[in-house]
Amino acid sequence: MSKITLAAFGDSLTEGYGLPAYSSFPAQLERRLLEEGCHVEIVNFGLSGDTSADGLLRLADVIESRPDCVYLEFGANDCFQLLDPAQLEMNLSAMIEAFQEAGTPVLLLGFKPMNFTPHTYSSAFSAVYPAVAEKYGIPLYPSFTDGIGENPEHYQPDGVHPNNEGVQIMVERIFPTVRDFLDSL
Repeated sequence: MSKITLAAFGDSLTEGYGLPAYSSFPAQLERRLLEEGCHVEIVNFGLSGDTSADGLLRLADVIESRPDCVYLEFGANDCFQLLDPAQLEMNLSAMIEAFQEAGTPVLLLGFKPMNFTPHTYSSAFSAVYPAVAEKYGIPLYPSFTDGIGENPEHYQPDGVHPNNEGVQIMVERIFPTVRDFLDSL
């Protein structure tokens, strides 16, 4: 079986802000997949502070790296800045269309707004991910931080970025979805 290259494309949650590189989400996910016999290499294209608009600006670099597939993880910074959910939808759509045009399968990772987010905004924001996934017929993992919620023991002191243990929980939760996604290629 040949090795699959998965591009991990997102913001600080993908980059591994505040963690050593080996503790980032992509690094821990790669180790977990390798332990289970998946022949995969995950290339980390995460960049702290990126909104979905910033991701759109970096899209060409990811496509030019010619990955076999990609996970797309944007929205946390859009949400924290209360940027228009319609803009998030347009940016995610543009990225997905570009990947599909390049023949690169996409797994979309959603972001669940934190409790301090205004309810009306939170509802509109949360509706973006399932709508985009359905529109493009791609798999969706609804909440990237599933399993850690807003539990302070799973976060770094900033209360926003997961610590090593938080990332471990996230990896265990998403593992079946990523394995199924890779198996479908």
